[in-house]
Amino acid sequence: MCYLEYAGGTVVVRGVLPMKRRLRGFEPGRLRSARTAAGLSGAEVARRCGIGASTYSQWELGAADPSIDALARCTKVLGIEISDVVVVEREKEHLGDLRVMRGLTQGELAKRVGVSPQHIGALERGHVALSDGLAKRLAGELATEPGRVVEAWVRVRNRAADVLP
Repeated sequence: MCYLEYAGGTVVVRGVLPMKRRLRGFEPGRLRSARTAAGLSGAEVARRCGIGASTYSQWELGAADPSIDALARCTKVLGIEISDVVVVEREKEHLGDLRVMRGLTQGELAKRVGVSPQHIGALERGHVALSDGLAKRLAGELATEPGRVVEAWVRVRNRAADVLP
């Protein structure tokens, strides 16, 4: 939405810029280092991952963040883990960070634990309660312990209003 405002002889453009979600903890320099260590060009990694060379370049420059599934394909090509390029301190992890570090989309995780993708999204935003049973199922799919899942969920549920999940 955009509108014009007349302010003392000056036209001021006011509006809301679209907000692009950032991939918490994504470190482009680590991706670039892994690629150079593998002896590959950015274009070759992009080709093997099934994405455009300019898209991959934007990731390495930090101008854009990858989608989870595309990043998972690229880390596989580079022979590294997602946690090598997405770094979030354990004490600051949100529930969505645990999913990202396993290379899963909300839909993939939802299918594995038997809930809807919308429910996973609501959990990751801290909008719905997390049952003990679901915490255990999530922990199983995220290859972690249920306590870590609960801690990450509590952290996102209690986050400050200006902190994105």
